Formats: sequence, C-alpha cells, structure tokens
Amino acid sequence: MPYLRICFLLFLTITWLTGGHRSRVAFSFLSSIAAEPVATPESRLPEYKPRKADAPRARIGGQGRGVETGTPVLIALVPDHIAFTVKNDPTLCWYQSLHASRPMVLTVVDSRGIRPILEQSLPAPVRHGIHCLRPREYGVEFRVEESYRWYVTVVMDPHRPSLDVVAGGMIERISLDEACALGMPCPSSPCDTEGIYRYAESGLWYDAIACLVELIEQESDKERLRRMLDHLLHQAGVHLPGESSP
Repeated sequence: MPYLRICFLLFLTITWLTGGHRSRVAFSFLSSIAAEPVATPESRLPEYKPRKADAPRARIGGQGRGVETGTPVLIALVPDHIAFTVKNDPTLCWYQSLHASRPMVLTVVDSRGIRPILEQSLPAPVRHGIHCLRPREYGVEFRVEESYRWYVTVVMDPHRPSLDVVAGGMIERISLDEACALGMPCPSSPCDTEGIYRYAESGLWYDAIACLVELIEQESDKERLRRMLDHLLHQAGVHLPGESSP
C-alpha cells in the first residue's frame, strides 16, 4: 500500500506540473492568523526576493477535492516555485484547518524520485493551525545543490489513496560558501527580526519562515511577528483561512 500512495503522489505532481491541478516533533502551533493582510505597521516588513523568478511551479495542495465536512484543508507554507535554504536541517511548515485524528504522513523525495528518502508517520492527533518539523529529526539531511519534493498527507482511506489530502512544495539547499559569498545569512546568524529580513531578501524562504515561527512561539510581541508572517505568506500567494482558537 505505501507504493500505491507513492504512485498517487507522483501522479499528483505530474498532473499539477502540466497545469491540471492548482491548486511530536511539531515545532509550533499557532492560531488566529487572519486570512487578509493586517494593516501595515510603521515598522518595516520583510520582502521576499526569489532567487529564481522563472522557476517552474512547485506547490501542491491548498485544499482537498470537494472538501467534504470533516476533511481538513492542508496548505504548504511555500511559494509556488522551488524555494531555498542554507541549512542541512531545514524546517518544513504547513497549515491545516482542522484537528486530524486520521493518520498523517510526511514524505520527502529527492531529485531522482524513485523511492522516498523519508516516509514518516506523524503522531496523532495533529491539531489545527501551523505546524513545522525537521526531517533531520528522522535521520534525513539535505545535500547541497540537491532539490527535494516534500508532502504532508492526511490518509482519509488507507485503501483509496486518491482520497488523500495532500500539500507540499520543493526545497533546495545552497552551500554555505555560496551563501556567505553573496552576503546571505549563514547558519550561525541568530534567529531574530533582522535575520528574518536578511533571509527573505536573500531568497532563503524556508529559513525566514522557520525563524518567524520560532519567534512567534517564544516572544511576547506576537502581533507584530504575525503581521510579518502574513506579509511574507501573501507575497508567496499563500492565503490562510480565518480561524478561531480551538
């Protein structure tokens, strides 16, 4: 049955690339993120500058087919193109609209795409909101100049992969030497608001989002940080539905 599910994920990818489909190691759980941008504060907001503006589409998901009652919406917090990191243990983040008691699986496939390098069941239930995790915690490190596709899947029916709810994106790691030579933040850079600006402006999407989520979890000025997160997500075409606290 895992092979059937892998085949379905590959089918989704091919369909989506040809224009047919548009679509605990949880790092954090956030609620009350507005669907529309919050009024711009006087403080500077981060600006995301993609490293490859003409990259092919890379985001899958956004909602399930038909979205029946009780079916969660999954949204990968990624742009619709391959996005970058400088870390060998990057953080992957997604949003889900409902608590999920059904099985959930994180899948990572490298550029060869033959078999997943990671297919990890997530502890259930997974609460609604934003969740992030690191594949490295499951023994997977990303290689330099290697692209990967990742998926989060809610298994609605183990015998019918076509009913799965899937969201995901693509990631590529650049070398530390390249990052430093271009003035990008190196892994030793602290996770603070200035680091978020530098990551975003350098095109290191995954590192900017991971740092923002971490700061929202830890700091008291959550409203300002959530405005920054909303701003970055909207630049990438990611719009989260409004939600209330559980």
